[in-house]
Amino acid sequence: MVLSSWLRALKNKKTDNDKNFGQYKKRFREIYGDVLPQLEDVGEPGLVSVALPVFNGAQYLREAIDSVLAQTYEKFELIIINDGSTDESDRIALEYSEKYQNIKYIDLKINKKLPAALNAGFGTARGEFLTWISHDNIMLPNCLEVMVSELQKNPDAAMVYANMRIIDEIGNIRRGHGWYELPPMSGNVILPSGTDELNDVPNNTVGAAFLYRAKAARFIGRYDERRFGIEDYDYWMRMNEIFYIIHTDFKEPLYLYRFHKNSLTSRDKELRITADRPLLMAYDIERRRHILTGIEHGSIGELKNRIISC
Repeated sequence: MVLSSWLRALKNKKTDNDKNFGQYKKRFREIYGDVLPQLEDVGEPGLVSVALPVFNGAQYLREAIDSVLAQTYEKFELIIINDGSTDESDRIALEYSEKYQNIKYIDLKINKKLPAALNAGFGTARGEFLTWISHDNIMLPNCLEVMVSELQKNPDAAMVYANMRIIDEIGNIRRGHGWYELPPMSGNVILPSGTDELNDVPNNTVGAAFLYRAKAARFIGRYDERRFGIEDYDYWMRMNEIFYIIHTDFKEPLYLYRFHKNSLTSRDKELRITADRPLLMAYDIERRRHILTGIEHGSIGELKNRIISC
């Protein structure tokens, strides 16, 4: 597995900037304070908007949709975005949207790639909380309930993330993958309990199970459509620059991450997902410098302008 070999090479090796982010956050708070409570609440209270982008994912799409419908947390809307599929994804999505009132369907007609599909979906979202699921993955039944509860208990946090389990093409647990696997050979992905290294070490430690506040998303802006393959990592880094991100107290996996030959993760070398991470780190250093440079006492409005101009 590409991820495990790359992580082994990364072990005990940080960039020369491994202390920079902690220094940045300290300086950021001195200038701007805690940003989240200064923002106006947006979205319907308690509602979770789940985006589900799909591109030729008919093989697994029903499982992904059904996993959202099976959530113990019932106050959600599901937004399915067809990103130019040429298989049966369109028919499946329409079937569900016609049957369930809380499912919305968006057809992009042409393939615009994942970050553009996410932006299209979240552009119609009505919820206080936002998340997304890939068409080949599965939310375990308590996924939303646990993460909503965590954010409600931690009003200072803008985002929460959770542990996962790796599965294969047919849904069997994939053991021995080496990606934060605890206990060994369990198939679990037990992610680090904090995001202190997220912006300093080229490794996305948030993963695929997450939930964030719509008001934080509105503040930092859209997914960067230039960053296909690392759009999620870039977004978490931007979120981490401004807000607090927490890990769930609940340690059991809440999400099944499917690894198969057509997944983006398995196409790592082709898409340069790992190869482009160091470049993203270098860009992030400049972005943080831009946010802080020449400001002694900044306003939230000024911070917003600097984020937009990054």
